[in-house]
Amino acid sequence: MADPALIARVDALPATPYSGEAFRHQPPGYNPLSGRGAHIQGGRWNPPDSFPVLYLGLDRETVTNEFLRLARRSRRDPEDFLPRVLYRYGVDLTNILDLQEAEALDTVELSASMAASDDLRPCQKVGNAARDTGREGILAPSAAGPGVVLAVFIDNFAVKAHIRPERLEVWETPTEGG
Repeated sequence: MADPALIARVDALPATPYSGEAFRHQPPGYNPLSGRGAHIQGGRWNPPDSFPVLYLGLDRETVTNEFLRLARRSRRDPEDFLPRVLYRYGVDLTNILDLQEAEALDTVELSASMAASDDLRPCQKVGNAARDTGREGILAPSAAGPGVVLAVFIDNFAVKAHIRPERLEVWETPTEGG
């Protein structure tokens, strides 16, 4: 359970709908709607062994930058992670926590540098609070540079929520898709 004061700050922010497309890369052979990897390993907006999350970018460039950041943070060559499958998702969600503006970040006591830091704990606390308030996900600036990410809490979908993956291509080299 998240900190009650943080839950109250998250709950005070408006529910934002998101309807549009988003993108994601992942290894071949995995279910594009699972979120199991993030559930086990954690991510920016969820701690390890917590809940499933689909980490999406709102454009292909963001997804490519996130892929290259993954390789750098792992201290490995991008080629070590290939091949990857790129998916485009049709997304229709109604209850998103939008942290794209500095005022919203301030409300949840995050700075822009904290939201992009390699120390994921502050963001994970906000993610826990957002999920506990029933949010379907978080829109936030990408930690990999320009762009926006959408972290989707797939076990928190509202009745009218939809997310549909479409396989686009397989990345065989690290520069594809960028």
